[in-house]
Amino acid sequence: MARSAGFPVPKIVSYDEHPNTPHAPVSILMTRIPGKDLGDPEWYEGMTNSEQESIFAELQCILQVMRKWDHPWGKEKICSVLGTAVRSVRIPSHAVGPCNSEVEFNNHLFSSLSSHSFESREKFQETVKITERLRKIRHPIVFTHGDLKHHNIMVLDGHISGFLDWESAGRYPDYWEFTTPLRFGPKDFWWNELVWRVGGEKYAAELESEKALVPLTVDSWAW
Repeated sequence: MARSAGFPVPKIVSYDEHPNTPHAPVSILMTRIPGKDLGDPEWYEGMTNSEQESIFAELQCILQVMRKWDHPWGKEKICSVLGTAVRSVRIPSHAVGPCNSEVEFNNHLFSSLSSHSFESREKFQETVKITERLRKIRHPIVFTHGDLKHHNIMVLDGHISGFLDWESAGRYPDYWEFTTPLRFGPKDFWWNELVWRVGGEKYAAELESEKALVPLTVDSWAW
């Protein structure tokens, strides 16, 4: 899908399954993408302002285009590109679905709430109250990369040369793309600032709920 849209993505050469290694059940061989990844902050911060703005504009364009793709499985369904379960390390048990609605998806996200990491019952209840706000907001279901991290963005000569790691891609509530990378690290971290600019600023309320959800469910999605 991404390649047919003209996005700079690697070509898959081969795929294999490894049922005896649950932490890495599949392997993919793909073509090499030229350039370097943005995982090193010195690499990004060492660019000129013009190069940084070019990367910002290109990333924003890619995300905006993806979010407009038609949903072949129904407007409300949360699922993979094949209409099957979505897979993500931030989902309890690392997979769910397909879900017929955001309500069903939220029920799974909230299914493993635990108070054991909280010092008091009051603090636990306060945190739950913050997360529950997420259930009250309805979102469009859009195509989502699912792992918008700086190390998945390749750059060359001030332009994006590759967009990697699509294994978590699928149809999610529209906030999911942005709260995934923004849940951790300070807001003034250079990558968080960029994600905030490309669209994350629209989801401040969802981000607050997501951050509160982390200590409530961490045991269900951390390896």
